[in-house]
Amino acid sequence: MERDIEYYMGLEYPVEVYPGEHEIGDAYLAIYTDFDIKGSSEDPEEAIEMATMCLRRHIQRQLELGKELPRPGEGVRFMQHREGLAAYRAKDYDKAIEIWTNEARFKSDQAMTNLGLLYLKGEGVAKDYDKAKEWFEMASEYGNDSANYNLALMYQTSIGVAEDIPLAIEYFRRAVAKDHQSACFRLGLLLLKDRTDQDLVAEGFDAMLKAAKSGHPMAMAQMGGFDKLPDSDAKPNMLFRSKSREAQIETIEDALERYIRPILIKDGGNVALLGYVTEPQIEIRLAYQGNCAGCSLGATNTYEMIRSTLSQVIDGNIRIYII
Repeated sequence: MERDIEYYMGLEYPVEVYPGEHEIGDAYLAIYTDFDIKGSSEDPEEAIEMATMCLRRHIQRQLELGKELPRPGEGVRFMQHREGLAAYRAKDYDKAIEIWTNEARFKSDQAMTNLGLLYLKGEGVAKDYDKAKEWFEMASEYGNDSANYNLALMYQTSIGVAEDIPLAIEYFRRAVAKDHQSACFRLGLLLLKDRTDQDLVAEGFDAMLKAAKSGHPMAMAQMGGFDKLPDSDAKPNMLFRSKSREAQIETIEDALERYIRPILIKDGGNVALLGYVTEPQIEIRLAYQGNCAGCSLGATNTYEMIRSTLSQVIDGNIRIYII
């Protein structure tokens, strides 16, 4: 659809109406908050109509100038942020810094993060890790995922700070909570490195799977079975599927114990059942242990052996992830 004036006027930009008074009686002020555009009248509906007329003129003018417009709910401050990004991309760092510094005063956590990145990279300013960390920490207080990710990287790789892996993990977790793709991947790598604590392994697995599902190429390569779709045409094993969840897990564990683990243990490895999901379809989550952890067979021979075994025990309409 062409993004003309009618397209934008058809969007549901939020409008707020406030009652008030003037010298001849009651009045109402309507504000389109994404643009800070106002209209007033003694009638609230008429106040909205007045504001809408002003909004139409404003949008038409912005389109004629080739300006970018916010989506509903982004707000007038977001437009300032976009101007800062445009200046940054044009390498007009002074203008970007001016805009983002001003936006930071309005508690824009993204502006704080952007300033941190400038100091981290030394773009438009002298490289200063202390100032970068300071800006990231301010943005982190508002839950900014990118700020938390960059703080995690600093502590993980000793960029301007002493290495602190537990603190890096904590910052990665904060970013993962906001579905930051790279944070999901890196947290997965950290927590899957030592597979002695099954709770941490399960957390690392979840983070890596989330990264893979979001399209992270290295996470997709790490996750065995990610490219294997369930066989939706397979005849369902009603005997298995009619069992309780606990009984189903017992059946899976029994199959692993009898047919899979003996083979892996011969090579100093093992496999653990980390999770079992039944809705919307059966999903089995496994993690290699011992010498098998991180082995290149994860997506080939060993995976196919496990997939074949569990498909016979259950049926082919299942999904198996293993890492």
